[in-house]
Amino acid sequence: MFIAVEGIKKYRYPLIIALIFTTIGLFMWYVRDVRYFLLFFSIGVTDGFVRSFVQNNPRFKQPLRLFVMISVGGGLFFGLSIISRVNFQFSQIIFDAYEMVVTGALIQLVVARVILPLFAGSAFCSRVCWDGAFFELTNSKVVSKRKPVKRSEFVAWTYLTLVIVTAFIVAYNVQVSKDETIRLYWIVGENLYIIVLGTILTHFLGSRGYCRLLCPFLTISGLFSRFSLIKIKPDNSNSCINCNKCNKACPMLIDVKECVQNNIPVKSNTCILCERCVSSCPKDILSLRG
Repeated sequence: MFIAVEGIKKYRYPLIIALIFTTIGLFMWYVRDVRYFLLFFSIGVTDGFVRSFVQNNPRFKQPLRLFVMISVGGGLFFGLSIISRVNFQFSQIIFDAYEMVVTGALIQLVVARVILPLFAGSAFCSRVCWDGAFFELTNSKVVSKRKPVKRSEFVAWTYLTLVIVTAFIVAYNVQVSKDETIRLYWIVGENLYIIVLGTILTHFLGSRGYCRLLCPFLTISGLFSRFSLIKIKPDNSNSCINCNKCNKACPMLIDVKECVQNNIPVKSNTCILCERCVSSCPKDILSLRG
């Protein structure tokens, strides 16, 4: 009995993540269809299994996280966006609102950017997002030589407003065409735009430029992620040797070292719980916990 309780305690966060996604999947099955249950259940089980495995094999934490991000994100993009023509970008929410329908983008907004952040922050950005997966793969090769620019909430919300206005203009003028060819062109074109713009911003303004500075979804989830039950937290801060590796590892340019020195959780609304700071700390001061 004691061993069972200790086992549950050790793997509680992988179990919590799996349970959250399974619960969301069951709800989506109820309001939509079984495909959404299979989608969220598979994401939860995959991420939960990987988290359980790296508990005893921490050196595989980042490679496996990236593997999950590429495989799940790639599966969503090619399986749903390209084949099923389900657009997950923010503009689609406006198109849906214009036509009074509910599709993938709105589901992503509610589930991944409102509900999930209350439990696991903006973890969607470091586990599932296919555009984020591209930036993860290219970040080490395209890095700004200038001083990185910090996120401006004014700029982020202005960009979100422009996306909404532009989408409404497009919806009004083309009546959100039902032509599957045009829909495919829009999906591919919008993602290419994000990747190109993100690469340019990263080159001039620092790591994961689009995600960190402009991404509309992160702007929304950032409102809720600060209240997340699970955060990156320091333990035994006195052991910190000021090596600054946590700050160098953070793709969102958060001052993690300051959180360590003040012995407080990382509460930044741009934290995506990628745990790179956790993996980089030579003293194992940081961990993901509630």
